[in-house]
Amino acid sequence: MKIDELKLRLGQILAEEEGDGAVDWQNVAGLSSQLLGELQLPMPLIVNEYLRGAERRRQDGVYGHAQRSQLLHFLRGH
Repeated sequence: MKIDELKLRLGQILAEEEGDGAVDWQNVAGLSSQLLGELQLPMPLIVNEYLRGAERRRQDGVYGHAQRSQLLHFLRGH
């Protein structure tokens, strides 16, 4: 998968989390799982952690904020 497509799809998941109203965590987890299944190793650590971490982000707002910030840094830096 090309980096532009990866960034687009990660951005879509991120937008789902940061949108107005309640987060549809089932949708976030589904989109994350689908993308993770399409990616090949190695992948950047933040991408792997973000795609696997929806449940933890749902449960821990501080962790979720930190992880989303790290992902944004990745998205802006590549």
